Amino acid sequence: MSLLAVEEIHTYYGEAHILQGVSLTVAEGEVVTLIGRNGAGKTTTLRSIMGIARPRQGRVRLRGDDVTALGTHEIARRGIAWIPEERRVLPNLTVLENLRLGMLGTRGKNGGSDVLDEVFTYFPRLRERIDHRGRFLSGGEQQMLAIARGLVSRPSVMLVDEPTEGLAPLLVQNLTHILGAINRQGTTILLVEQTLEVAMALSHRLYVMDQGRIQFEGTPDTLRRDPTIQQRFLEI
Repeated sequence: MSLLAVEEIHTYYGEAHILQGVSLTVAEGEVVTLIGRNGAGKTTTLRSIMGIARPRQGRVRLRGDDVTALGTHEIARRGIAWIPEERRVLPNLTVLENLRLGMLGTRGKNGGSDVLDEVFTYFPRLRERIDHRGRFLSGGEQQMLAIARGLVSRPSVMLVDEPTEGLAPLLVQNLTHILGAINRQGTTILLVEQTLEVAMALSHRLYVMDQGRIQFEGTPDTLRRDPTIQQRFLEI
């Protein structure tokens, strides 16, 4: 059984038919990446999983349980953490306060200093900035905080939307390494990523999306050997 399964979902914004029968699976311990051009439907897929954009048809299942009709907060309590592209760090709260806010959703698991210590092993810069308010953090630090805030809830799966967007190449490389380390410690990740190199480096499997549909599913090696898919659906 897949940890997370999306089954033939159709999602609309008003009358615009954005997702047209999207299906995907994520097994426990995987990094699975959605990749494709802007407007392909990648972020809408994550929003549909979280119940923010409610599918009109199809099902979202977590460990086999149908969570399609649940509210976003209940889906989060079930163990899905969402790290949006906009980061949404609370500007007037400190790093520590932002993290403690993320810990409010922990589902009876170990909390407190143990969780913070674990997060700071991935993001030592956040420990250094622990008393700084969100509005004084750099873009890279805000992205670290957004991921850390999701991680402190001890999720079953993290939905991470465009984590490298707008970051300098060195920060992209660092964040790619950190996400890989988080996954190796047991966190399952469904990633939306625009940069093919990052997706290839992190992923066990990839789904290529275009115009609200899945156009390809396979491993990074399979995608490398398929230049037709790259030329038709990816900006390379």
